[in-house]
Amino acid sequence: MVTAAAKAKSRKARQMDRAALERVADVFRVFSEPTRLAIIQSLKGGARNVNELVEELGTSQANISKQLRLLYDARILNREKQGNQVFYSIDEDIVFPLCELVCVKLNREARERAPYDFSI
Repeated sequence: MVTAAAKAKSRKARQMDRAALERVADVFRVFSEPTRLAIIQSLKGGARNVNELVEELGTSQANISKQLRLLYDARILNREKQGNQVFYSIDEDIVFPLCELVCVKLNREARERAPYDFSI
């Protein structure tokens, strides 16, 4: 039989240290900017270059380039040069499942807050 003290000790042994927690927080920070999320959403449809993203998202080339650099540096995106253009694509398997988890949470909260049941 496992005692409560043994369970508590086991949980404590699995806790991350401060440095590990900082690394986890760094990953979450990558997803904390709306333009980055819009880029990720766009790339769900396949690889895009900077000009395509600028046109699709309606923001400046400088902003798109900055956000792409941050996503690439975080190893979320892959980039592939084709001629004189660079195409970006998702390079991390967790991206869409993580976004889906967040969307499920937000949809659940929206349903819980709905003040009315619209039915006749």
